[in-house]
Amino acid sequence: MIGGRILDTTALTAAAQGSLYMQALLATAHQRVIPLLVPASALADAAASLKPDARHALTAITQFPLLRLQPLDEADALGSGILRATVDPGSDTTAGHVAYLAAARQWPVISADPDRLRALYPDIEIEVLP
Repeated sequence: MIGGRILDTTALTAAAQGSLYMQALLATAHQRVIPLLVPASALADAAASLKPDARHALTAITQFPLLRLQPLDEADALGSGILRATVDPGSDTTAGHVAYLAAARQWPVISADPDRLRALYPDIEIEVLP
């Protein structure tokens, strides 16, 4: 299995706002051919939270060749919903989607909010944004 990284809402927001850490991560992903997975729900949340200029940057980031958007299809919706129901039914859809994808792929998540994800999936590997 080829390993990659999952970007949550906080990672996408940081990237769109010009985070040096995220710039370095994108450059490293490009150099080492590391796939990046973006849950569609995280992209929607990031777009909603950004100002117009940063939304343009977010759009550019989504064109990154190694980035793949993961839709919230039926399988992911059911899987993330079951995960949330088992652990924390009150958690949000995006956190459930991110945690579900991390569990299914065993890929680390890039996030500035690790506690929210660990509450759903304690074994999740998280690269915490500075």
